[in-house]
Amino acid sequence: MRILYIHQYFKTKEGFSSTRSLEFGRLLTEKGHEVTMLTSDVHLKLSKEPIVKKTILTKEYNIEGMKVIAIKNNYSNYMGKIRRICSFLLFMFLSTYQGLILKRHDIVYATSTPLTIGVPAFIISKIKRVPYVFEVRDLWPEAPIQMGFIKNKKVIKLLRWFEKKIYKHASHVIALSPGMCEGVIKAGKDQNKVTMISNSCDLEMFDETDMELPKEIGELLSTDQLIAVHPGTMGEANGLNYIVDAAEILKNNGTKDVVILLTGDGSNRPILEGLCKHKDISNIIFTGNIPKKFMPSFLSKVDITITSFKDIPILATNSPNKFFDSLAAGKPTIVNSPGWTKDLVEEHSIGFYVDPKRPNELADLLNELTKEKEVLKEMGERSRVVAEKYFDRKKLANQLENILIQEVNYDGKKGVNLEENH
Repeated sequence: MRILYIHQYFKTKEGFSSTRSLEFGRLLTEKGHEVTMLTSDVHLKLSKEPIVKKTILTKEYNIEGMKVIAIKNNYSNYMGKIRRICSFLLFMFLSTYQGLILKRHDIVYATSTPLTIGVPAFIISKIKRVPYVFEVRDLWPEAPIQMGFIKNKKVIKLLRWFEKKIYKHASHVIALSPGMCEGVIKAGKDQNKVTMISNSCDLEMFDETDMELPKEIGELLSTDQLIAVHPGTMGEANGLNYIVDAAEILKNNGTKDVVILLTGDGSNRPILEGLCKHKDISNIIFTGNIPKKFMPSFLSKVDITITSFKDIPILATNSPNKFFDSLAAGKPTIVNSPGWTKDLVEEHSIGFYVDPKRPNELADLLNELTKEKEVLKEMGERSRVVAEKYFDRKKLANQLENILIQEVNYDGKKGVNLEENH
């Protein structure tokens, strides 16, 4: 099967965030499928991978057996709204063009965000007469609407119409959480054509915990204090003021046995750093970005992770990568979203839920856990069992493969007949 995989923000393990597309693409390639990844060069500009081919608009790599075509495109969390929109639109047009000049694939698999990634998938699908499968990583535009980023009623109406069209014309929609599935079905997609394939755990990667960490990071982990870490983006949606407030409560209570590490970057990082400086909070440390390849070793040395989001209903549907990395690393986690991650944590006793409106709950919990490190180890062992049983990336890649094969052969009318051509 020849798969055109479109993901605007594809990353390798040299990057600082989710490698879901890298791993799914690699696993599909190992199964004998031909995968072409169409992406932007945002996260590949500093890549050490050798360039196979270069044009005015693109660089081509061979990564994990995949042909990766990276389109020149600028994007940053620090960009303003207009520049972000321009980045989305530019990639939408260039990826459509690039996809059309490539040889015909059997199926197109497009993963959001942004939702505009559905446009090249739709156009390529129609012109080349192949099906496309759309993966929903965030319910968009509902998320920015609830967060107050989009307020114009006419724009909201247009975007919701656009969302329905993308879902309608996809031969199948994959969503990363139960709440996302519900949102897609609510938008009008036949529930028989919606499947949940959640974020997942790269178990093999997190078995390798002997990689030597950068000296400054290793020194942070050499402490008898309880180490809690929020390993991910510092964006508006993460609501990390909540963690700063909890840290201030710990400081004011004289608790010195807790240190909170905030890794990564994001638009709110300068605000958070300024807030900590203003309040003289020293029990929060900003580590900066930690490449994905170091995360197994890094997480192996912490006591507990934190998955934080703002108290906004739509954010409770998220399927956060950091949550699944914590499971793969065999670590308990604290969540503050009253959604499906709360249900998982409580059902399997692999962590704790705290009220996102009450930072004192987080502060009190962290203080209590300084005396419960053995309990945390037991929870961590259960976390790893949950990862292996429900979220093994290889098992979920098999589900994806079955859906793609199913859609290629649907009624014998879409795409090609695999049995005759492969």
